[in-house]
Parts: sequence; structure tokens; C-alpha cells
Amino acid sequence: MPYLILVLKGCCIGVANIIPGVSGGTMAVLLGIYERLIRALHHIGFSTVRKLSAILTLKKGAVSEARAELHRIDFGFLITITLGALFAVVASAKLIIYLLNEQHDPTYGFFCGLVLTSVIIPFRMLTRFTVKECVSLLLAAILTVGLTLSMSGEKRLESEQRKHELKQSYVDGNIVSEAGTSTEALGQIPKGTNRAIGKLLYLFVCSAIAVSAMILPGISGSFIFLLLGVYFDVLASVNNRDWIVIGVVTLGGVLGLLAFTRLLNYVFKRYHDLTVSFLIGLMVASLYGLWPFRSHAMVGQERIDIAHILPQANINLVITVIAFLIGCGVVLLFYCLESKRS
Repeated sequence: MPYLILVLKGCCIGVANIIPGVSGGTMAVLLGIYERLIRALHHIGFSTVRKLSAILTLKKGAVSEARAELHRIDFGFLITITLGALFAVVASAKLIIYLLNEQHDPTYGFFCGLVLTSVIIPFRMLTRFTVKECVSLLLAAILTVGLTLSMSGEKRLESEQRKHELKQSYVDGNIVSEAGTSTEALGQIPKGTNRAIGKLLYLFVCSAIAVSAMILPGISGSFIFLLLGVYFDVLASVNNRDWIVIGVVTLGGVLGLLAFTRLLNYVFKRYHDLTVSFLIGLMVASLYGLWPFRSHAMVGQERIDIAHILPQANINLVITVIAFLIGCGVVLLFYCLESKRS
């Protein structure tokens, strides 16, 4: 039963990662496993690779050492969460896209309910809340709102239109527009151009930053790629099956994740209340990006939100409020179940 619950929590994190505005870090905090996840990732290092690879040497005692190492890094927890997340991404991607496009306001209302009510969990982790913690919370909120505002709705619409052009124009491994426009004309980088050493290093660093940001509640990794100006480079490389660039981006993400979790683990130990307050600020401010009522435009079959608007008194508002209350209820149910178990 405990592993089944972890699989379900992994599914929730996986779903969160494919929803615009909801981060996997937010869901991990909501589910009460954020600190355990950070600790487990922090324990993975070169010694882990060395002890696990020692099995191949058939050295005496290598198996027992590997087993002990897997226990130390909480491997059972990590692999269960990962499998749950991967399953959810594969199983729910189409459903989530449908809900975001066809039932946008109620879907985002549901997520607002999840995030707002889940703030209870990190608040209970605090041992004190003084002026310092309040300042930490406000700084995180300002950072999150600032990042959201830096990518205006119009800019995102333009970016998604270019992304749609790439999707529509990918033919036989070559990116050309419907009118025959070349990749350079679309402002993209053709296969091979990204392989310059300087460009590969920049993509490596950007990937490390984006994945590191992704585990913070309220911040999206793909959004960071957009801000750093490499979103379309990565997309073009994936479309071209440029495995060198894909490998560099993947390696940067893995190393960035492991390094950043060490930093988070350190600040959790040294500055626990300040760190938790910062995370609360990220979560609360993410509600700005989750506001359900938006003006929008359609790019292909995908809805692109442009600007916040006030809701109209109609059936859509009623359904959105009901979805919001259901989201609140889901978190409270998780909270009650966790309280009973502890």
C-alpha cells in the first residue's frame, strides 16, 4: 500500500509537469514529499556510480555494497515516484491538453484550488515566522510574478506561432515552411549549427538552470528556456534528431538537478524557515499565472492565453468556482489522510 500511494503521488507530479503554470515542485510540496525528494536526490553522487558499477567487476561484497547504497539514496522512493510520473505523462497528456483547450477556466480553477489550499502544508513546516521569513516570502513572490510578467501574452503568442510553424513544416527530417521558407528564415538554427563548442556549453548551462528551476514550486522549466532564448534551439534539435545537442541538454539537466538539490538540502538544514517561507512565496505568487479567466487566441488546435480579464457572471463562472472548491477538497483529503498516517 505505501508504494501504491507513492505511485499515485508520482502520477500527480507527472501531470503537474505537463500543465502550464503548475510545477512538479508545487505538487511535491502539496503531497508532503518535497523535502524527502530533495534529500534523496542530494545523496546521489559519484560514490553511487562507483558502488553500483562495481557489480560489473564481480568483486566480493560488491552486491551488498550496491544494495546498501541503493538504500542510502532512497532508491525505492525515487524509482516509484519516477515510474508514477512517467506513466501519468504518457497516459494523461492528451486529456490535459483537451481540458486546457476545451475546459480552460474550470481546469485552471481546479489548479488554483490545489495550489492555494496546499500552502497549508509548508506553513505547518515552519517553526517560526518573523520579519526575516516575511521578507523571504515577499522576495519569492516578487521573483515569480516578475518572471511571469517578463513574458507577456503577446510574446508567448508569437513564440507559440513560431513553434506551430516548426511542427507543421517538419517534413522528412527537414524544417521548411508551407511556403518553402528555410529554417534560417524562421529564425531557427539548422542541424549542426548548435554543435559549436560555445553553443553547446551555453545549452548545457541553460538546461542546468531550467531543470533546477523546475523543482522550485511555481516555476516552469520550459518557461526558463524561453527566457534564456534557447527554447527554439532545443525544439529544432529534437525535431532534427540531433542527438549530440539532445545529449548535452540532457546531461546539463541531470547535473543541474543533482547540484541544485545539494544547494537546497544545504539551505534546508541551515536556513529551514527562511527556505520554507521562500517556497511559500513561490507557491502563492504562482496563482497569478494560474488565474483562470484570460483573453486568448488559437494557434492550430492549441489555446494561447494573452491577458488576465475579470470573469463574467455566467454558467462558466459557476463551474469554475465549483472546480476551485473541488481542488481545495482534494488537497484537504490528502492532508487528512497524511495526518492519520502520521
